[in-house]
Amino acid sequence: MDANVDAGSAAAETAALLTRLTADKSAALARLAAGVAHELRNPLAVILARAQLLALGLRQGRPIDQGKIESVLKTIEEQALRASRIIESLSTFARPRQPEVAPVDVGAVVEDVLAVLRARAEAVHARVDVTVEGGPLTVSADREQLTTALTQLVVNALEAVDAGGRLAVHARRAGDRVELAVRDSGPGVAAHDAERIFDPFFSTKPAAAGLGLCVAQTIAEAHGGALRLVEAGAGAEFVLALPAVIGRA
Repeated sequence: MDANVDAGSAAAETAALLTRLTADKSAALARLAAGVAHELRNPLAVILARAQLLALGLRQGRPIDQGKIESVLKTIEEQALRASRIIESLSTFARPRQPEVAPVDVGAVVEDVLAVLRARAEAVHARVDVTVEGGPLTVSADREQLTTALTQLVVNALEAVDAGGRLAVHARRAGDRVELAVRDSGPGVAAHDAERIFDPFFSTKPAAAGLGLCVAQTIAEAHGGALRLVEAGAGAEFVLALPAVIGRA
């Protein structure tokens, strides 16, 4: 009798768990779909409005200033590229490419990323400090994916700081891993936001797509590494940990 009761109870608990998991998955898919729709709606609306404006002028036979045409086409191009970046980030999150790992010099990747983002940092007058602790550091990683992950972290930091803010990138050895820490002098991450900070389409910044940190975490985990938020107080620090190459710093 007791065995039957236990079996029935276990079956009921299993059924309840499956129901909760199914509901959670459905809710997650609904949030993801809503996020995709929201993020793509804005650039597509701008593209449609500009295209309709240009088409109306042509149909009516009105003379259109060359500068106006170039301005409209530039806006369309910018918004199309924005939509493309959103889709690319979503694809990386949903179906990340299998990493093609090889020894990668972390310091070189840091230099490459900061060189690409230098103009963006200068635009907000941000000071960027770089420290590579203990000499050359080598990780086992896909260089392209590591570059993408670090770029997302640096962009996230630049979006967080006010004009004249500070950003620090610190690489160090930590046991059998190499850690890349990106810290900013922004407002930090509120405690109630910390649990959702890596969720797709979650962002505390109105203009951000909310995919950068999610993509960076996906890449880290695909390498057997991790991405974590160290503190959620004044300023924020995200630490990307990847396997170090054995026998090298």
